[in-house]
Formats: sequence, C-alpha cells, structure tokens
Amino acid sequence: MELKIFYASLAVFFIAGSFIEHALTHKKNQNYYEIKDTLSSIKLMLAGLVFDMGMKILTIYGLIKLSAYALFDLGYDWWAWILCFIIWDFCFYCKHYTEHNVRFMWAIHVNHHSSPHMNLSTSLRSGVFKGIYRYFFYIPIILLGFPLEMLIIIYGVGKLWAFFSHSRKLGNWGVLEKFLITPLHHAVHHSCNEQNLNKNFGETLIIWDKLFGSFQENKGNLIYGIHEEVDHNSFYKTVMHEFENMANDVKNAKKFKERLLYIFGKPGWNK
Repeated sequence: MELKIFYASLAVFFIAGSFIEHALTHKKNQNYYEIKDTLSSIKLMLAGLVFDMGMKILTIYGLIKLSAYALFDLGYDWWAWILCFIIWDFCFYCKHYTEHNVRFMWAIHVNHHSSPHMNLSTSLRSGVFKGIYRYFFYIPIILLGFPLEMLIIIYGVGKLWAFFSHSRKLGNWGVLEKFLITPLHHAVHHSCNEQNLNKNFGETLIIWDKLFGSFQENKGNLIYGIHEEVDHNSFYKTVMHEFENMANDVKNAKKFKERLLYIFGKPGWNK
C-alpha cells in the first residue's frame, strides 16, 4: 500500500509540475507545450503506471527471493546509500543504452521519444510495457546485498531527478554540467539531430557517458522527437507504431537470422 501511495504521489507531482511549467511558458508565448501532446504524455504515463504496478508485485516478490542469495549484507550505513546510488545509476545507464540498441526494447522505449516537444510533460511519456524488462537490470544490486527498500527509495529519487532534467526552463547549471545529467545534456538525448542520436544515456551522473564514449555536448539548434511521424491523437498508434514496423520487417524477412535481427538487433541495422 505504501508503495502505491508513493508512486501515486509522484504521478500527481509530475502532472502538477507540467501544468505549472505550461502556465509559465504560455504567458510568455513560448512554444514549449502543445495541449494534445501533453494529454498524450499523461495517457502514456497512466497506462504505464497501471501496467507497471502489476509487474512490481511480481518483481518485488522475485527480488525478495533473490535477496536470500546475496553475496553480502550491506545494511543502511551512509556509505552503502552512496555506493548503492552509484551502482544503480550505472545499471540505469546499461538499461537505457540497451533500450536504444535492441529493437523490441526500442519499440517500447520509443514512446518516450516520440514527442516533438521537450518539457516537463515529456518526462511523463512512459514506455507502457517497460515493466517487462525494467527491473531485470537492477538484479545485481540485490545480489550484492543492498536492501530492497534502499533500491526502491533511490529509484524514486532518480525519477524525480529525471523529471526536472526534461525542462528547458532550468538553463545552464555551471560547474555541475561537468558531473551531472542536466537539462542541457538530456535535451541532447531527446533531439533527433544526426550527431545527437544515441547520446547522453545517463540518469543522474554524466561519468558513464564520458567513460563509454556516448557523451555529446549541447551545441544548440535541437530538433526533438523521432524522424517518423506519429499520430498522437491515436493512443494505439502512439504505443504500437514501432511494434507494427517490427512485425512488418519480420514478416518480409527472407532468412531466419534476419527475423531475429529485426527483433533483437539494433534498430535500423539493415540501413
């Protein structure tokens, strides 16, 4: 019950924050928001929450069972919180990188990128079926011996950070730009400019992108969204358009290896 209240509170906070930013930018006639796009984002978030809550029941049960096989009992000391946060952030980077490089995961994650706008409501755009694989990437944290409650709290804090990283109103963060995923860095990730594709995967720390060569500076003139046009008036099309593309590719493939690549290979591998 506490978990449901926690995530419901986050949802209300995110929606309220989006409407506040919309009101502030609308008064200055800034083209940050479009009401149909915002409503589409809210519908995706709510659908994702419903699906995700069901998956969380199974996931938490599984993680509790796995905790019996943990290598250590790390407890709640201050250093354990810091270490858990760093490892969680790296696990998120791995998840996010994989979402962009495995076709069936991209078919789910692309919902988050399909908006042509970059604002707080964009953070609400959930891959509706992301709960299928999302928590798999955090299994190492439990097997190392970090408490499940610690992981859940850090995960929630990460979602708060990610929410604000979608705002273009927060500007340059000075010296913190060298260490953290800021709105300037995350705007690059959401842009479809050729040089920015598949860049800046981190959630809170920029170190992983710099270590693995996926970091890109924000050089301005960003275009947001994806190259494919999506009918945001159709919830089905918004959620399923890339699954339809993938199914057509698999259907038209001439070899079994090609069928596998269209599902598990990198998006656009044949182009």
